[in-house]
Amino acid sequence: MALEEKKIRCQVRGRITTRIYPGDRVKVREGMIEELLSRDNLMSRPQVANVSRMLVVMAVKEPGLDFLLLDKFLLASELEEIEPIIVINKLDLAPDFPGENQRKLEAYRQAGYKLHLISVKRGDNLGEVLEYFQQGISVLAGPSGVGKSALLNELLPGAELNIGEVSKKLGRGTHTTRRVKLLNAGDSGWVADTPGFTSLEISGIDPVDLRFYFPEFAELTPRCKFSANCVHIHEPGCAVKKALKSDKIAEHRYQSYLHFYKILEQEWENKYD
Repeated sequence: MALEEKKIRCQVRGRITTRIYPGDRVKVREGMIEELLSRDNLMSRPQVANVSRMLVVMAVKEPGLDFLLLDKFLLASELEEIEPIIVINKLDLAPDFPGENQRKLEAYRQAGYKLHLISVKRGDNLGEVLEYFQQGISVLAGPSGVGKSALLNELLPGAELNIGEVSKKLGRGTHTTRRVKLLNAGDSGWVADTPGFTSLEISGIDPVDLRFYFPEFAELTPRCKFSANCVHIHEPGCAVKKALKSDKIAEHRYQSYLHFYKILEQEWENKYD
């Protein structure tokens, strides 16, 4: 027997006011949130609890594809242990897409990521995205202007989210979402509409462990000569560098890895200075 769903306007008990986030499961008594129940996870940015998956939305144009930023979002989802889904929007603006980006995008599929190419304007492949919304909490993340709000307006009747335009001067979108908002997607599904942002903090892990957050690297690491400590940069007999030379690992993914590694290495050094 399905439970009846209804909205209740509540106040929050003082002791948990600063510890409660969208997506949290709670106990309610007479219009008061009395207790915060255990979480499956808590994303730090955007702050959403009990997330089932993260849909990383990027655009072909206006703004264009930024693969380093895409890799940042994927790394963030890996750190949070949340399944990432890659969604590339605005196919209508590039008739020849993916073209030169074909190999770069294929690298994500080969690494095991789910990838969907869509056009909200034309309605291309939107059903593929809608399927993810049917259960649990889905988070849409990505820079401003890629069409997150437009996508939700198309798939969730009644969402009525504001849609911003891409600044021609800055080459990026304007922020239309100011705070995290959970939208009912029917059945037992919810979607978190989150503020767009163009930077993420990559911190909190030992740089040696970064290799395990790149799926295509993690698969090859056991084949390295010094597999226990190989970070795939200077070590001899490195299976990852060998795969890179034979084009079995995408150059842009390796460059993202080096970029993140340097950031984490500097953070680690400062931590113990």
